[in-house]
Amino acid sequence: MPLTHSPTSDSLLQHLGHHLRRLRKARNLRQLDMATLGLNYKYYQRLELGQVNPTLLTLYKVAAALEVSVYELFRPESDHTPETISSPAGGANV
Repeated sequence: MPLTHSPTSDSLLQHLGHHLRRLRKARNLRQLDMATLGLNYKYYQRLELGQVNPTLLTLYKVAAALEVSVYELFRPESDHTPETISSPAGGANV
């Protein structure tokens, strides 16, 4: 399926950051709580702001902390249902 537009790396990072924030808030977690789940607080903060380009290992850690699959971190907004946002999917299936 061809892309209708070519997103920039900045727009992709911004989108990822907004999505991470939404998933975190749906689980009633603070950015500071992410540190207790194995992520550096300041780095995670910059991740949500779209200021850093995470490695695959970092994405795995974020997914595990949010109890979602790595796929869920990139799933388009139109694919989300209230159930996938508000309740964890039984652990990180990565």
